[in-house]
Amino acid sequence: MEINLLKKEKTELEFEIVGEDTTLPELLVHKLNEMAEVETAAYKSGHPLTPKHMIYIKVKKGSPVKAVEKAIAAITKDVAEFRGLVSKMKA
Repeated sequence: MEINLLKKEKTELEFEIVGEDTTLPELLVHKLNEMAEVETAAYKSGHPLTPKHMIYIKVKKGSPVKAVEKAIAAITKDVAEFRGLVSKMKA
């Protein structure tokens, strides 16, 4: 995976994720849009054979980078909880 910064301003952030399918951008944008401090978050994908996705975030307050970090922390927590539930099924 590769991340390229496209735009970084006080309330807006644009970056590109290269080398992944749409799963990660979709999950990240979903979490961001659940957050009160985020005005809008969206992603745009290029051609299906070119795994390149542009993520756009605009916040009402705070830092867009901090919002992304917070969303990633929430996703990490959700995955850990899910992993624990799946582990219980093995028993």
